[in-house]
Amino acid sequence: MGSSSDLDRVPTGDEKMSHTPTGDKHNAFLDPTVMEADYEGKPTDEELKTLRRVPGNLPIVAYLICIVEFCERASFYGVQPLISNFVNQPLPEGGNGFGAPPNTPGDQQTAGALGLGTVTANAVGQSFNFLAYGLPLIFGYLADAKFGRFKIICYGVGVFGVAHVLMIAAGSKELLANGTAKAPYFISVYVLSVGAAMFKPNVSPLLLDQVTDTVPTVKTLASGERVIQDPESTTERVMLWFYLLINIGGFFGVATSYAEKYVGWWLAFLLPLLLYFPLPILLWFLYKRLILHPPGGSDLLNVFRVLGVVFRRGGLKRIGRSGFWDLAKPSEIEKAGLQIKTQWNDAFVDDVRRTFQATGIFSFFPIQFLNDNGIGSAANFLTTALKTDGVPNDVISNFNSLSIIAAAPVLNYVLYPTLRKLNIHYGPVARITTGLAMSTLGGVGYTLIQYYAYKLSPCGNMATSHCQIGDRVAPISIWWMAIPYAIGGISELFINVPAYAIAYSRAPVNMRGLVSAINLFNTAIAYAIGLAASSVITDPHLLWDFGGTAIAGGILTVVFYFTFRHIDKEEYALSQNQDLHLTPAGLGGTDASVVGENELNKSVNRPAPIAENEEMMISQKQ
Repeated sequence: MGSSSDLDRVPTGDEKMSHTPTGDKHNAFLDPTVMEADYEGKPTDEELKTLRRVPGNLPIVAYLICIVEFCERASFYGVQPLISNFVNQPLPEGGNGFGAPPNTPGDQQTAGALGLGTVTANAVGQSFNFLAYGLPLIFGYLADAKFGRFKIICYGVGVFGVAHVLMIAAGSKELLANGTAKAPYFISVYVLSVGAAMFKPNVSPLLLDQVTDTVPTVKTLASGERVIQDPESTTERVMLWFYLLINIGGFFGVATSYAEKYVGWWLAFLLPLLLYFPLPILLWFLYKRLILHPPGGSDLLNVFRVLGVVFRRGGLKRIGRSGFWDLAKPSEIEKAGLQIKTQWNDAFVDDVRRTFQATGIFSFFPIQFLNDNGIGSAANFLTTALKTDGVPNDVISNFNSLSIIAAAPVLNYVLYPTLRKLNIHYGPVARITTGLAMSTLGGVGYTLIQYYAYKLSPCGNMATSHCQIGDRVAPISIWWMAIPYAIGGISELFINVPAYAIAYSRAPVNMRGLVSAINLFNTAIAYAIGLAASSVITDPHLLWDFGGTAIAGGILTVVFYFTFRHIDKEEYALSQNQDLHLTPAGLGGTDASVVGENELNKSVNRPAPIAENEEMMISQKQ
């Protein structure tokens, strides 16, 4: 095997690029010598076609890593929804001094602290999320190439702790009263985003590294039934646990929202710290019990180098034209007589090209995200103009996660099986189109509520700008907001998992880090749009903030379908011709191999073992 120094050596001829450190090894599903050789319990071709597939047993450490993810996500989502109220709203009149409004019947004030207005609140919230989704590219690279995943996770947990302590200090009565809570709060928010970015790209790959059943094996159950213990089904099970606990952790924002409303910021910020406390203990316990791959280098820098060469030689005008990617192939560079140092082979350039083609669908996801949650913090600002009757205004956004938890079993055990029984092919592009259309309907819902909030508010089209007239709010219940939030959440089920299945079944297996990078980049774009639009995410423009994205969503939904509908036919043909059996939750029967290899995602190159389980099916809630 090679070593990490192979990244710095030019491969010659058809030599494969190898990044496997001495003593490390790939999982069997990416090692053809293992998959093709005989081993105990290897199923025959007939058994592969006829025997039922079952997941293998998960090691205890896998469940403990899921608990680690729950604690981190709960502490993160306990804080994130509170940013808008803390920055936007002033200290409530007649409140307790800790940010909570007076607990009197009919009072419609929300919790507040700094009173800096919607423009500043949106800028803080969007820049926080932008960093949380942009920086994982850097920390994922550092984990693969320099430090290893576990060490970066530990660093992130340490950074998290500092952020939570600073945030509690910002909620003290004295700092809130004299207006000096800004410095510790803003520092804590951005430190927290860095900690989240260190944690985010490394936990699920570390989790998948613990799955040791990496080849299909015939087993006999206690009932006497012979089945295939399937590594891809095992992966599916562990990821279902992982994402279930992510969404459960996301509900911790309910507790902190009620804490800010009825007690104050000190308790709202203390609760996430209490969820954080088990993290260092769990990581200490897990350290000696985990399968840890040493850093072995990352291909991500070479991807950027390839992009630099093709743009330097071809420019923007060559994008999409025949031969564009060939400009970075070492063989073509040598023919042209150019002195450009390359640290990759021709096949690597083809891998990069295939990955960008496979992930083109991700470019449509920012509009889904903007309609799902509203552009910037607009949806949260809208809630401040509605009747709450004792309900914290920022608790309503939890209907997004609740709808996912409630709808996922319906899709996986009712809708998709019924369609398969009726022999109706509901391909991944058709499902993504459905999701985009649903998110557009959610955007229409936000628009209608905003229209009537402006129409009925005592402050008219300045309804969210700290209205002090009459009841201060429009006579519209905040519970109406649950409808667009829920529609947006359900739309994610139709979009995220099928999109990742397409990307992983088509992008070369050594490019999974790039798949994650492209998806994270598109999520960061959505937040960058929200940040750039901060100056207009305020009264009296909120109606068009919602309406404009809804119109764009409707148009792009149609464009998406006609651009990618051919993939449904290709995926269907592939599933009929190959033994590609995994049907991940939400995939609805598209039998695309999202773990191992198929005829579309093969590559002669291999990543380092530390990078073979890159982030899978990440959503904005990851």
